[in-house]
Amino acid sequence: MIKTYITEKMSAPKRKRYKLSHFKGLNTTVAEENLPFRYSPKTYNFSFEKGVLAPGPGIEKGYVTVNGNRREIKKRNVTAKFLKFFRYTMHNLTDRLEKMVVYGDDGALYDITLNEEYSGFAYIGEYGEVYDAVSYRYDDRDGLLVSTSTGLFFLRDFTMESLSFGEVFSSLAVHNDRVFAVLALDEYKLYFSDDFNPSNWNVSLREGGYLDFGTDLGRIVKLVSFGGQLYIFFEHGIMRLSAYNDQTEFHLSRLYLSVGTISKGSVTICGDRMMFASTEGIFEFDGLSVKKVMKEVDGILSPDQTGAHAAFHGGKYYLACRLDMGSAIASGPNSLLIYDLWSQTFDVAHDLQLQAMVALDLDSVTGVLADANYPVDYLGLVKNVGKVDSTATYKLWESPVTALDATSGRKLLREIRVRCEGTATLKVELDGKSYTYPLTDGLNKVRVMRAFDRVRVVLSSDAAEIKIVEAELTVDHFGE
Repeated sequence: MIKTYITEKMSAPKRKRYKLSHFKGLNTTVAEENLPFRYSPKTYNFSFEKGVLAPGPGIEKGYVTVNGNRREIKKRNVTAKFLKFFRYTMHNLTDRLEKMVVYGDDGALYDITLNEEYSGFAYIGEYGEVYDAVSYRYDDRDGLLVSTSTGLFFLRDFTMESLSFGEVFSSLAVHNDRVFAVLALDEYKLYFSDDFNPSNWNVSLREGGYLDFGTDLGRIVKLVSFGGQLYIFFEHGIMRLSAYNDQTEFHLSRLYLSVGTISKGSVTICGDRMMFASTEGIFEFDGLSVKKVMKEVDGILSPDQTGAHAAFHGGKYYLACRLDMGSAIASGPNSLLIYDLWSQTFDVAHDLQLQAMVALDLDSVTGVLADANYPVDYLGLVKNVGKVDSTATYKLWESPVTALDATSGRKLLREIRVRCEGTATLKVELDGKSYTYPLTDGLNKVRVMRAFDRVRVVLSSDAAEIKIVEAELTVDHFGE
């Protein structure tokens, strides 16, 4: 008997290439299995302009330039708890001083004049813990209204004029010739002063008064005068007060109710809207309605936003907050979110400890000035420089774990090509096992040759100057 044997030929694999160009940013709200390959469930300290991984937000040394002389903004070993900026005109009507006031960790107030040559923080004095401060014009003088644990003061130059020792306010706003304030010992009531007189808080129909809101919306955390109205931010909601000179014409409207808790320091006017953060996420508010933004960070936004604070500059909302992504910073803000209101995109700086921020737009200095608690001798400007002072930030971009649209059959990862400008590291995770490869300047051709079911690509760099332009995976599919 003659036996016939048929030799089965192995089918040729189908070779596919998966591009990782046009990189996208963070998204924690979509399950990794459904997340497009270009998005990341965990990324920080990179920026994503034009789809390229580039140096993200950092801090560079802050300077002012006056009369052609460029000088550092010295701190003299003082760490700022907050920065407030105001300006006023001197009595001779020819000089305009651009003032910034700092409350230091030593309990003292300091002054910096940003449009004249100076040597750093100038000591004002100690007046107790500072709760809030707003620009104000009092007795035809421009200055700063400052509420501290010892009372209410008017600051001009280096003089703190006492307006009241009886009232201590946790939040202030100037609106229609009155000062509105929240009493620190009873933050369910809104007080208002007499017209043009922040030293008179007498309760009467002709002088000052107060409104009692009860406990429905929680404590009042912030007052904002915006668009001709006064907005009252509570822990759990927002109300609008139409407040005119005559108290009998005051009118209240409830606009927003939240089960989350609004963070006081996050509330900031951003052009034609306001922005704020709560335990439910980050929101924009146009005076009528509230809309959630940056939903992509909901999965890592910490419920504890103690110390969160914000600034607005150049169409961007800068929010120092706490993100749950693992951090060496034990408490308080450990990240900076920068949200572009126009493009509705954002960057994340992580493991960055900002104590305070202020937005400046002057001839001598422009940008967001910040105290990053490192180094101790100067304030810095937030910019996409990929470093804090001279120390490069660690930059990370992770792809989602993916089966690359193939749930059956065998797959072989042949090669990954990565084009860099600078040095970086490629880590490939195949079914839980990691393989690491160094990347150098130029086109890197990394030969992997390993079978897998699911893959994750991780790109990282500890260089300040780095660009990752594109990456491409070459995969052989068998048995499809």
